[in-house]
Amino acid sequence: MKEPLQNKRKTLAGEVYNHLYNQIITLKYKPGQMIYESELALSLGISRTPVREAIHLLASEGFLRIIPQKGIQVEYISAKKVREAFQVRLCLEAEAFRQAAIKWGELSQKRQYKAELNHIIEEQQKSAAAEDVDQFYHFDEVFHDKVLKISGNKTLSEIVRQVRGHVNRMRYLEFFETREMDRIIQDHKQLVALIEAGDGAGVAAKLTDHLENISRYYNEIMKKYGDYFDSHS
Repeated sequence: MKEPLQNKRKTLAGEVYNHLYNQIITLKYKPGQMIYESELALSLGISRTPVREAIHLLASEGFLRIIPQKGIQVEYISAKKVREAFQVRLCLEAEAFRQAAIKWGELSQKRQYKAELNHIIEEQQKSAAAEDVDQFYHFDEVFHDKVLKISGNKTLSEIVRQVRGHVNRMRYLEFFETREMDRIIQDHKQLVALIEAGDGAGVAAKLTDHLENISRYYNEIMKKYGDYFDSHS
């Protein structure tokens, strides 16, 4: 059955990229799995050109490997790259949250932003109640992206989004394995309260604690899902 994408404009390659990225991050496409350009184009109901563009972009970012005469392989997770990317994300995102808190009192849109953050948390609560890991992961990303936007530092936000990609498969596995959704929701509520209070140092410290909770499970996850990891990393 075809899964036609909605918006066939100049952004079609971007839509294909987002679709494939989400399939990779949520492990619908598993590390080491082979996928094929022609089959993807057929399943999405589009031409091969935007699919090829998306594949090349994902390959340049280290999520896919193009193997001539064979196809496209989903890259194995590099434990080294995950740890490096995590450290970079931790430092940069803590700064973004700090900036969001410092700027909060002067924001003309703070009422709107508060309503949006609360709505995201409500959606996470619904996802947790339904034990829908995919939706919970999605709204976790939306929450962090919203605070990055509030920080007002576009360059910092773009770098954080780029670097956290290699952490996200681990983050998804952490959600899937631990089901600590209530803890994450409570963390998000505390982060919002600290931002509203204008507590830059407090929110940076809480964000650091929030993210470091993930790393506690790295060794356990790598052991259980050994086939997903690059044995040379």
